[in-house]
Amino acid sequence: MNLNVIIRSLGILVMLLGVGMGACLLLGEIVIVDREHAARVDYNGWTQAILITVLSGLFAYGFGKWKLKGQSDKRILRREAITVVGLGWMVCSLFAALPHYLCVSGTTYTQAVFEACSGFTTTGSSIFPSVEHLPKTTLLWRSITQWMGGMGILGAFLLIFSGEARGKTLLSFESSIHGADLSSTDLRTAMRKLWQVYSFLTVVCILGLWAMDMNLFQAINHAMAATSTGGFGTENSSITDFSNATKWWLILFMALCGISFPLYIAMWTKRSFTVIKRHEETRWYLIIIMVASIILMIDHQVGDCKSCFVDNVFNVVTILTTTGFVVGDYETWPLMSQQVIMLLMVIGGCSGSTAGGLKVSRIMLWLRSMKNEIIRGFRPNVVLKLEMNGKAVQPEVVRSVYVVMAIAVFFFVTGSMAVSLLEPKMSAVGCASAVLSCMCNIGPAFAELGPTDSFGYLSSPTLGVLAGLMILGRLEFIAVLVLFSRRLWRKY
Repeated sequence: MNLNVIIRSLGILVMLLGVGMGACLLLGEIVIVDREHAARVDYNGWTQAILITVLSGLFAYGFGKWKLKGQSDKRILRREAITVVGLGWMVCSLFAALPHYLCVSGTTYTQAVFEACSGFTTTGSSIFPSVEHLPKTTLLWRSITQWMGGMGILGAFLLIFSGEARGKTLLSFESSIHGADLSSTDLRTAMRKLWQVYSFLTVVCILGLWAMDMNLFQAINHAMAATSTGGFGTENSSITDFSNATKWWLILFMALCGISFPLYIAMWTKRSFTVIKRHEETRWYLIIIMVASIILMIDHQVGDCKSCFVDNVFNVVTILTTTGFVVGDYETWPLMSQQVIMLLMVIGGCSGSTAGGLKVSRIMLWLRSMKNEIIRGFRPNVVLKLEMNGKAVQPEVVRSVYVVMAIAVFFFVTGSMAVSLLEPKMSAVGCASAVLSCMCNIGPAFAELGPTDSFGYLSSPTLGVLAGLMILGRLEFIAVLVLFSRRLWRKY
C-alpha cells in the first residue's frame, strides 16, 4: 500500500471540490434574480468553506507529492485505487458539508454531512424541513453535488489521473460507470463522450423545463436532480404543483438516465439504435415501468384512490430510478400500491446508469440462476447456460451477484436494528424503510420518514449510520468494506 499516492490523489479531489464550491457561488450570483432572497447568502461562510477545502486539498497534495519524490513507483495499483474510491467519497462528503454547516444557521455538522452524503450518493433525503426558506446558493450547491455524484466523483475528476490502466482500475470500483462497460479502448475519449451525453441531457432538460412552467433557477436545479436521479428539488411540494407537461418531461429524462450510459456511447459510435434493442436489461427495465404503472392504475381504481395516470407513471419512474421526486403522498395509496413502490425501491435502475438500487441486471441474473438451480434439483447432470444479451455469463459474475445481494440483506437487517436501537420511538416500518431508502439511494421512505417528511429530527448517531449506508449502497459495498481489512493496508 502506497499511502503517499493515496494522500496526493485525495488532495487533488478536495482541491477540485473547493473549485466547485467557488463555481457554485458564482453561478448562484448569475442565475438568482430575486436579489432580496439572494441577500440572505452568507458570503463569509462560503468564503470559509472554500478556503478550508482548497487549502486542505493543497496541503494533502503537496505533502503526498513531497513524500513521493524519493519513490520510484508512483502508480495507482488495485489496492490504492479501491482505497482512493472508498476514502474519496467519505472525504469529499466531509468537506462538501461545510457550506451547509457554515451557511445555514441551526445546522449541526452531522446533519450537514448527512446532507452532503445524500447529495453525492444521489439519495435525495434531506434534513431540511422546508427547502423554500433556504438560501438559493445552498439549494444550488445541493443540486451540484448530486449532479457530480450521479456520474461518480472519480468519474468527474478522472482526467486528473494519467494512464489508461489507472483510470480503468479506479472506475471499476464506482457503481455509476464501470471500465469494463466502455467499449472504447481510449478511456479518456470514452469518458469525454459520457460527460458530453450527460451534459447534453442536462441542458436539454433545463431548456424544456424553463420553456414550461419553471423559472431558470428551478429548471437548473430540477434538471440536475432528474439527470443524476438525485431528486432533491427547490419546492416543499416537490413536483406536485407543476403541470402535467413538466411531469412528462421529467419522466422522460429520469427514464433515460436510468438506462446504462455506456449504451449511449455504443449508439453514438455505431450510429444505430439496434444496440439498445438487443440489450436485455433495458428491455426488462422498460417492461417493469409499464407493468408497475398498470398495476397501480388498476389498484387505484379498485381502491377508489383519486390519482391520475401521469402521477402514477411519475411515481413509478421516480422510485424505480431512485430519483426520489414526489407527486402526492404514496402513503395514502392502497396497500398493494405501497408494496409495489417498496419493491421498485429494491430493484432500482440499470447497471451503468446514475440510478441506485440492486440494479435490474442483478435481479435478472439472480432469478435465472435460481431457475437453473431448481432444474438441477431433479436433473443434477444437466448442463445449463446462464446467458444475458446472448452471451454466456461467467461464474465469477454470478458469484458477485450473490455476494452483493447477501451483503445488502445483512446491512438491511443490521441497519434496521441499529436505527431502531438509536430511535426507540420510531415504528418498525419507519426504521426499516429509512435503511432501505438510504442504502438504495432513493430518498423518501415510509411512516415517520415518508415523502412529506424530513430526516432532520433524527439524532446525530442515526444520521451517521444512514450516511454510511448511503455510501455503502452507492459504491455497492465492496469499495467501502475493504477499507476495514488489515491486509489492504499492508506494505508491498
